[in-house]
Amino acid sequence: MRLLPVDYLLALYNLLMIGVWTPLAPTLSTARWMIVVHLVGLGLVWLLARGPVSESGVVRAVREVYPILWLMVFWRELGIHCELVGSAPNDTLLAAVDRSLLGVNLSAVWAPTMSMGWFSELMQLVYFSYYVAFVGLVLYLLVRGNRETARDVTLRVSAVYVACFIVYAIAPTIGPMAMFPRFSGEGVHGLFRTLNDALQASGDAAGTAFPSTHVAGAITLAWLAWRHCPRWCAWLVTAVAVGVAPATIYTQNHFLVDAVAAVALAFWLQGYGVPALQGATRARLVPTLGRPATVPKSEPEVA
Repeated sequence: MRLLPVDYLLALYNLLMIGVWTPLAPTLSTARWMIVVHLVGLGLVWLLARGPVSESGVVRAVREVYPILWLMVFWRELGIHCELVGSAPNDTLLAAVDRSLLGVNLSAVWAPTMSMGWFSELMQLVYFSYYVAFVGLVLYLLVRGNRETARDVTLRVSAVYVACFIVYAIAPTIGPMAMFPRFSGEGVHGLFRTLNDALQASGDAAGTAFPSTHVAGAITLAWLAWRHCPRWCAWLVTAVAVGVAPATIYTQNHFLVDAVAAVALAFWLQGYGVPALQGATRARLVPTLGRPATVPKSEPEVA
């Protein structure tokens, strides 16, 4: 099949981002370059629709997983966009909505209230475990699974990240870590706090707080594990997903409302959104070459 559901998904995202950058293009060269990047993304989908089906093994492998590679490009772009357009009104609104849930911003008061070093480091470990689970599970399923498994993984991971990216592009928010004083208690020099800080310093993008990709991605990993892995592995990844949500709040990376929205988004996408996308694009997929076309039989002539 030349075009897959994930190809349509990325094409739509490229079109949306061209629309996001176009108003800034007359005055910002960065916006013009970003439009070029997304035009290249659209061109890639066009080439996939018209390229040869019988490719080499390496080309086929890259073709299956290229959307996940593109996500890395899209992620850094969102930080650039946030720095250019700002997020202050969205941040104020989001903090107020979060405060309305419990009467306080839990991300601002939880860590100082439970400042024990062992608990702080435990929460940092759980937060860090998402990276390990993501890389380990996705690589395992892509390498050890069959082509249908690889396509399921690529589509479901891409869908949840692209959905979050759309929200970030429309309404960027910086999250509680940049809005409130950072917790500096007993666990501030712990191993996993240090690792998380280093990862954020090297790869974080401003404006990507609501909804939480950590939470939405963790739920997606658990969903994939239940579909494609042994039960012990599925339970393990589910435990990570359950722990990641509170860890994002305690570590002040996200508001409570960021986690709640991510849970709702991930379950909706995996249970309804992805199947709907598959159904909507199935009729448009081009059959693989080598499979004989079905020629309708002519009606017998009437004497």
